Amino acid sequence: MEDEGVADAVLERVQEYWRTLGLSDEVLIDSLSADCLSRGRRLVSRTHSEALLRRALEEAQRRFDHALAAAFGLPPSNDPYPLAAARAAFLMAPDISADTLFRHDDTTRQLRESLAGQLPQSTPPESPLEMLPVPLDFWLFQSTDR
Repeated sequence: MEDEGVADAVLERVQEYWRTLGLSDEVLIDSLSADCLSRGRRLVSRTHSEALLRRALEEAQRRFDHALAAAFGLPPSNDPYPLAAARAAFLMAPDISADTLFRHDDTTRQLRESLAGQLPQSTPPESPLEMLPVPLDFWLFQSTDR
């Protein structure tokens, strides 16, 4: 059986993590933290407090990233760079509360426009160039130069 002190300590750390990410609504923090702790309990043995904390924090980060991706209209993909750029722009914005990500109302939809200027842009802008064809000759399954 899991020690209540361990669960309380993990729950407190997850709540602290949500506050670090910019959440301020205590009801939302409590709800999200309890969900993350519950998910962490399903993934690890109840006797490993470090593993439980790690899993609960991973779940909090996953939920934050999913909310951020939804707010920015980013499709789920294997490319982490657009999400990392959105996370950096969001966390660097001083006047925006992370509670906005979880409201799913007009403020969430307006978030992308308000942060568009802070998203990193490639410098110089991408400019694909044409490549000249290179003829290859093969001899015994190896390419040779002409």
